Amino acid sequence: MRNNRLVLVAFLFLGLINFPIISLFDNSKSVGGVPLLYAYCVVVWVLAILLTGIILNYKNKK
Repeated sequence: MRNNRLVLVAFLFLGLINFPIISLFDNSKSVGGVPLLYAYCVVVWVLAILLTGIILNYKNKK
C-alpha cells in the first residue's frame, strides 16, 4: 500500500512541475523579492519531501 501512495505522490508532483502548470507562474511577479516561478518550485519541492516523509513514517494502527 505504501508503494502505491509513493507512486501517486511522484505522479502528482511531476504533474505540478509539468509545462502547462508551471507556465502559470512564469511572470514578472515576486513573493518577498523572489520571482514567483522560483517560489513555486521551492514550495512544490518542500511539499513533495514532506508528503513523502509522512507516507514513509506512517504506521498502520491495526
